[in-house]
Amino acid sequence: MQHISDLRAEADDLHALLVAVPEPAWTTPTLFKGWTIADVISHLHAGDQLALASLTSPEAFAALLADIRQKRAGGLSGIEENRQRIGRLTGAALLERWRTELERLCTLLSAKAPDARLNWVGPDMGARMFTTARQMEVWAHGQEVYDVLGRDRRPTDRLKSIAVIGVRTYGWTFANRGLPPPGDPPYVRLTAPSGAI
Repeated sequence: MQHISDLRAEADDLHALLVAVPEPAWTTPTLFKGWTIADVISHLHAGDQLALASLTSPEAFAALLADIRQKRAGGLSGIEENRQRIGRLTGAALLERWRTELERLCTLLSAKAPDARLNWVGPDMGARMFTTARQMEVWAHGQEVYDVLGRDRRPTDRLKSIAVIGVRTYGWTFANRGLPPPGDPPYVRLTAPSGAI
């Protein structure tokens, strides 16, 4: 399924970028909230752990989400809670753990029908959108890593699924705040890196 392939490819690109980064560089702060490179990968890993719980056990998902919310209510920021949960894992060990768990996530997602409903932090989501949301996280947070390392990033046609999720959630961005949408979604026409429309 294309959405699974896109998530894997997005993770492969970020993994390939980071595999040669020396351990001391993992503490380099990015331009995103001062998160370090290790924070970025621990955030992605923590999101994947929650996603794995959603796919494997509604009880485990509910317990993990309740624990996260309790810690956040106790004053921890999202990244502080991630750091607690991940522990001392950093650098190459963190990178490999993230990539291994993300591959497990992809395997489980590929066994789901694209429209199967999965629990999430907000409303439940169809498996296809759920997968694309994970791809969007890897792509978006990957950009801060490319930026801090001073590396150019070549866009790919995989961006289409991320653009589609943005358009599809137009109405939700208003409903989520108790507001009616101001009208029909805008018409979006994009030229992909390959030149496709």
